[in-house]
Amino acid sequence: MAPDWDKRYREGYAHRIRGPHDLLLRFAPAIPRGRVVDIAMGNGRDLIFLAEEGFWAVGIERSGEAIRLARAGAAWGPGLLGFVQADAAALPLKEGSAAGIIIFYFLLREMAEDVVRLLRKGGVLICETFLKRQNSIDRWRNPDYLLDDGELLHLFGGLETIFYEEGLRAEGGRARATAQYVGRKK
Repeated sequence: MAPDWDKRYREGYAHRIRGPHDLLLRFAPAIPRGRVVDIAMGNGRDLIFLAEEGFWAVGIERSGEAIRLARAGAAWGPGLLGFVQADAAALPLKEGSAAGIIIFYFLLREMAEDVVRLLRKGGVLICETFLKRQNSIDRWRNPDYLLDDGELLHLFGGLETIFYEEGLRAEGGRARATAQYVGRKK
C-alpha cells in the first residue's frame, strides 16, 4: 500500500528538518541562473533556499499538505518560488527548460531519461538518496526505491559527472547510507 503523504506531513513528518541539504549548499553555485526544479520537494527546505539565493525555484510535489507547509515556511527572497501539485513521475515541464534539477530522497529509475531531457545544455543535476544498505542501519524501506552501490553514478546518462560519493555519513544525529551525485548536461 502506498504511503499517505498528506497524513504523514500533517502528523509532523519532516517538521523538525530545517535548512537545505549539505550537498545543495556545496554545489548550488554550480547551477546556472534560471529555473531550478525540485522534484518531490517535500517540505520545501531546498526550494526555499534556492529562491532566497535568487533562483526561479519550482517545486513538484504530490502532497498538498507538504506544499501548504512549504508556502507557510517561505520567506520570499529575491528569486521566484512556485509549486506544482503533481505526481513527480509525470514531470509536467518542457524539455530543456531547467537550469538545474534537485532530487533528494526520491527514486524512480524509469524517469531518469526524462530528468536529463528536462535539463538545458549546461544545466546541473544534484541528487542524493539512500542505498539499499540503509535497511541494515535503521527501519526497513522498500528496496525498489533504494540504490545498489554504484548505481547512481550511471543512472543519468548523458551528464558529465562533477561529483560522486557514496557511503555512510551522519545527518541530524542519524547514520545514513547514501549516494550523492552532481552532473552537468553536455
